[in-house]
Amino acid sequence: MGRGGMDCAADTSPPAKKTVIGIVEDDEDVRVALEALVASIGFTSEMFETAGALLASGRLNELDCVVTDLQMPGMNGLSLARHIQRTRPLPVILITAFPAIGLDKQAAAAGVRCLLRKPFDPLALIDELESIAG
Repeated sequence: MGRGGMDCAADTSPPAKKTVIGIVEDDEDVRVALEALVASIGFTSEMFETAGALLASGRLNELDCVVTDLQMPGMNGLSLARHIQRTRPLPVILITAFPAIGLDKQAAAAGVRCLLRKPFDPLALIDELESIAG
């Protein structure tokens, strides 16, 4: 105990790690909206225009989750999810505006944790992200 009966020991516990969400979306307006949504719950985000940009960045190991669009130039969201599950398994949330038959099964087979169809309720994404963060 220090003077005056107060404990003067410094708090040596490490700071809490911020949850980092990778956002892969070719539509800039959607990308920015997703970034704002992620920030609204206290998480940080890394934004990428394409799956190739994410993979080339070397930042996959820094992410806690990836939110990706299905239809993008180059590698699509399903292929990205498969690649992630092979190299560094982490939760992938797939968003899409396309009503493809059998997409639910394809997404599950690719290791996608959650499939959201545009327009989706932002609370559904928030709930999923908070569940991932624990």
